[in-house]
Amino acid sequence: MNKKNNIDIEFILVEPSHPGNIGACARAIKNMGFKKLALVNPRKKITEEAFHRAKSAKDILENTVIYKSFDLAIGEKNLILATSARERTIPWPTFYVDKISDEVKRQIKTKTTKTGIVFGREDNGLSNEELQKCHYHLIIPASEEYSSLNLSHALQIVAFEIRKIVFDNKILKTEVREVVSNLENEKLLEHLMEVLKKIDFYDPKSSKQVKTRIDRLIKKTRLDKIEMGILRGFLSKIIDFEK
Repeated sequence: MNKKNNIDIEFILVEPSHPGNIGACARAIKNMGFKKLALVNPRKKITEEAFHRAKSAKDILENTVIYKSFDLAIGEKNLILATSARERTIPWPTFYVDKISDEVKRQIKTKTTKTGIVFGREDNGLSNEELQKCHYHLIIPASEEYSSLNLSHALQIVAFEIRKIVFDNKILKTEVREVVSNLENEKLLEHLMEVLKKIDFYDPKSSKQVKTRIDRLIKKTRLDKIEMGILRGFLSKIIDFEK
């Protein structure tokens, strides 16, 4: 993001509907010294209006990555922060954007971390399924009378708080651990569910929340490459034994 930092942070907009909002988000990103903007299935193309709203952040728009699906957008990320005020049936680690835990701050500052900061649709935000695929949720403490923020305004606030984390020299970086990507976590989850079904521990028809809660446990653990290899090898042995 500048000469002093090589931290990988991508701001992801899910199905944005207004080109002007996309341009304003690009401007907000550059204001805070970041470079990466991504869109998931934008409802409209990046138009002249977007470039007009971006002002001097046209380079951000020109380098915007467009993903065909939410899963592709987060697949290679190993730290995913979702912005949402949506209530959930299963509790998820949640922080006010100005009260992020020191542990998460250290994760953000670690240069091996690929961070995705996700913003939902202008009209109805992120779905519960999308929220559950993220590691942590961020809430902007807005007025209860009118808490709905414009997309670019929300991004500006979050980017400002993330900028403070990146440039805070009091926050020590974590040890260098090669934390696995979200895609690798998804493969582990499917592998584990396969084993649980084989040993008659899990019935998809009657145990609706089991998979979601195990997914939550995997994400909370934030496995590294070696730990993932051990678990996948262990599960493979169980499947072989069952044969």
